[in-house]
Amino acid sequence: MTLMHHETVEDVMRSKDGHELLRFLETLPELDQLKIELIDGKIVMQASAAPFHNRIVTKLATQFDAAGWEALPEQALISEISSFEPKADLTVTTSEAIQDNLNPFPAHRVELVIEVVSSDKDSDYIKKRMWYAMSGIPLYLLIDPNDGLIELHRQPERMSYRRVDPYQFGEAVELPEPFSFAVDTSQFKLYPPKFP
Repeated sequence: MTLMHHETVEDVMRSKDGHELLRFLETLPELDQLKIELIDGKIVMQASAAPFHNRIVTKLATQFDAAGWEALPEQALISEISSFEPKADLTVTTSEAIQDNLNPFPAHRVELVIEVVSSDKDSDYIKKRMWYAMSGIPLYLLIDPNDGLIELHRQPERMSYRRVDPYQFGEAVELPEPFSFAVDTSQFKLYPPKFP
């Protein structure tokens, strides 16, 4: 993808390229603490995640690292589906795939993406799942600390995955090839209840 050079903020704002606007927003120091994504043609900004969310991501990254995989937190992903540039909570790939240090990272080099649901369930359960499937990412692991539920989506086909394996917190999530281990979820915690 080629980014055009603009002289003013107004030029960037008028641009029809969401990726270009995303790149611009990522340069602003005032937005350093925000996760900025392009989801279904819209710029989405979120504050940093809560400790339970981050703890799950850290536990997962440690397991994949120990098994010899590269686990990249909040890695920007890109494919031919131009209205998206998500930053998965964790992107799992091989050491060889990251040798050229591309950013955004090509989705066709990804073996598995992981999302830990926070405030926007619609994004993780529907929009991102659709993009990951359409982009050909073989596995999508969705973890929901609101309910203690886990879904392993596999076999991407068009706009979804053909197979979904449900799990609950505390159960081992058996990963298919090319992985040869089960994800330990025994230390995952539910989000505290929200009071009105």
